[in-house]
Amino acid sequence: MRLRLLITFAVVVALIAPASASAAFKIGISENSPAMFSDPLFTGLGVKTVRVVIPWNVMSSNDGRLPGLHQYVQAADAQGVRVLASFEHASGEASICARPSNHRKPECRLPKLADYERQMRAFMAAFPTVKTISPWNEINHFTQPTSRDPRAAARFTDKWRQICPGCTIIAADVLDQADDPAAKKPTFNATARYIKRFRSFLKAPRTTCGIHNYSDVNRFRSTGTKALIKALGCKQYWFTETGGLYKFGSFWSKKTKKGCSTSQSCQLKATKYMFSLAKSNKKVKLLLVYTWFGAVTPRFDAGLVANGKPRSAYKEVKKRL
Repeated sequence: MRLRLLITFAVVVALIAPASASAAFKIGISENSPAMFSDPLFTGLGVKTVRVVIPWNVMSSNDGRLPGLHQYVQAADAQGVRVLASFEHASGEASICARPSNHRKPECRLPKLADYERQMRAFMAAFPTVKTISPWNEINHFTQPTSRDPRAAARFTDKWRQICPGCTIIAADVLDQADDPAAKKPTFNATARYIKRFRSFLKAPRTTCGIHNYSDVNRFRSTGTKALIKALGCKQYWFTETGGLYKFGSFWSKKTKKGCSTSQSCQLKATKYMFSLAKSNKKVKLLLVYTWFGAVTPRFDAGLVANGKPRSAYKEVKKRL
């Protein structure tokens, strides 16, 4: 009898092991609006990590962002939710940074290290509960001045390691930019070269690295995510910004006939694939779904909730949580 019980127990353990492995990563939300915390659809989810993206000079820019940030962090603290603060270019429409003639404009200009440190110390003093930091958002994207200077991106990361040794630092936050995003077999040589240069300057350990993999998730492939993981060589990875897109035209490819157009069904399909992609690598420990509110901007919409109603992708996220 005892032998039979032991065999039965072993079979049960074997059966449940894959389910345990599939739950190895946690799920959070990336959203900048503090209104999310008062939305009943959010409070019922039990999310424990959120991400907010803010200008690197938010403490002194007087652009109206600081009061909302205080409200955001206070609401997160009240609900026992950890905040990942991700810093980026100064306030403004950074799409203009594609033109070299605009590189001297504030939103395209790289801060000096001393100015950056001063802002980060002011942030720490104002928000002492925020201990999870991405020193710079999407370091390789053209809207970010770090895309033209991987050494600066590495120095900002090292500076955070110096001024907050007890913080969780995202060593790199990288977008899965392909050489030709619509190619049937995309390559990521330029992104890999950028990461190689970044790593050559970085002194801090690459304990946790961030990946933004919209291109993979919404084209139902894994090549970009795998290429970034290989190039970064980190102990663990967070999908710091990811999600199924409800509306973003460039992710439908006439060449490959892959990707999505505007629809809840397509967003749901990509959301399901996002979870599958995260599950495929045991080093992925957290994914932050972007964003909460949809139907806000005309060009880009990845919201889980629109006009007070949950979309199909929301229901999938809720099920996974």
